[in-house]
Amino acid sequence: MKNKNKKRAKKIAKGFLIGLGLAAATLFTAFFVLVYLFLFGPPATITKNVDKYEEIFSERGIQTAYLVFPEKIPEGATVKDYYHYYRDTFNMPTVQTYLQCSYDEKTYKEEIDRLENTSKTYGNRKMELLRDEKRKFNFPAYIAVENAANSYEYALLTGANEITYVYTSYIEKNKVRFDKDYLPYDFMTDEGRGFGSGYSIYYASVSSAAIDTDFTRNPMPEVTDAHMRIIGDDMFFVHVRLDEKGREIITSCSFHTYTEDGEEKETIEYHDIDGAEYKDMELERDRSEITVTYLTGEGEQTVTYSLP
Repeated sequence: MKNKNKKRAKKIAKGFLIGLGLAAATLFTAFFVLVYLFLFGPPATITKNVDKYEEIFSERGIQTAYLVFPEKIPEGATVKDYYHYYRDTFNMPTVQTYLQCSYDEKTYKEEIDRLENTSKTYGNRKMELLRDEKRKFNFPAYIAVENAANSYEYALLTGANEITYVYTSYIEKNKVRFDKDYLPYDFMTDEGRGFGSGYSIYYASVSSAAIDTDFTRNPMPEVTDAHMRIIGDDMFFVHVRLDEKGREIITSCSFHTYTEDGEEKETIEYHDIDGAEYKDMELERDRSEITVTYLTGEGEQTVTYSLP
């Protein structure tokens, strides 16, 4: 009887350990899948159906307005090839979009005219498509983005009345699914990678507070910016917008206090100098006051804010 009980206990213990192991394996697998999906996103969407072309402009999180691409395929165009890959990966989507069209004479001239006149004006700073006459490319190119934030966007004149449009974001060369003759010779090299490097028509401004981008087709977007001073765990901002002369017009000032864990405790806003032109700000030595210098029709003036 004792032997039977011992055997039964061993079976129960063995079954318990197997069940525990299976549960642990299931939990580990589920955790791994969740981490993988968080970092790499769901499976990629791939399409070669040009009827779905206009859907690329509304995809989640895209870091482009596809400025060199036509908003719609013109009536005078014949699509020779189309490929679109989109994956909603962590931080920024992984994308490659390739469109090749041949045009009738009239539509081709209209498309070249559109590319020649595509620009974005940020305050008094006008950003245009760069031209490349077979310096980095095998074909004449109109460039909106070149090696900026691991992205490229350009249109190539690849034949008689033929234009090839390319956009890639976080795509390595060995993952490109179209003819590599349409890539620049230094595609995704180490030189120039990251925000602030390379060229992008979408960079509205770069300040001490943030990089401001505008991923719309609006040729004259409003540009906002901010100047910042750090006071211990806290921060003081002067928020501005650029006018058509490039002047920084104050929209508000704000003081943000934080806990040691980085959670925001309180925000105090000041609007007494809204509309004035920003010049400078200075934190007093005892770090209890901050002085903002600004311009009005009466000349240069200052205002001092006592920090709680």
